[in-house]
Amino acid sequence: MFTQGSKRYSGRGELSLEVRRQLFHLFLILLWCVPIAYFPEPLTIGLFVLVVVLNVSVVLRYEPLARLFRPLIESLERSKNLEKPGIQALYANLGIFLSYLLFGELSLVGVVVLAVGDSFSTLVGKLIGERRLFFNASKTWEGSLAFFLSVYVVLVFYLDYNLALLLSVFSSLLEAAKLPLDDNFLLPVAVSSLYYLVW
Repeated sequence: MFTQGSKRYSGRGELSLEVRRQLFHLFLILLWCVPIAYFPEPLTIGLFVLVVVLNVSVVLRYEPLARLFRPLIESLERSKNLEKPGIQALYANLGIFLSYLLFGELSLVGVVVLAVGDSFSTLVGKLIGERRLFFNASKTWEGSLAFFLSVYVVLVFYLDYNLALLLSVFSSLLEAAKLPLDDNFLLPVAVSSLYYLVW
């Protein structure tokens, strides 16, 4: 069973956990860019199915897979998610998968926005976030600004300035909003949809 360790969520331990978690989040999500951009479609879909099945097995604690991933989960997962370990990764994988099925290579934009924006906004929000958003007390102005700036800086290297600005504003507002759907699922789908409409 996944349990809450004594070092978790205590001062520097909490910050260290979040830094590790977000760096892993950034790297792992960006890895999807490789199959989406370079692999044949059947192979990419097969990889998505495999990853989602493994992810669901971890969330449901299906043995022996849960035991295999336990060290990784206990070193990276937030305490509040230990009842369903890897649930946010599952939302992200499902969102990226759906985006790919709908938009093909255009889904790369949604992948990059989720990886970069979500990681930087969380880190900045945890480190220096003090001013809570009036429409969502769980988010900060500092974190939302970090989301916008980090996404814009990355997108502007590949897209037209105005398009990069539009996608950055849209995604940062979406991430900051209080919505019933998990943003790890919603961001890649919504951003890829907008990119498809204006591309």
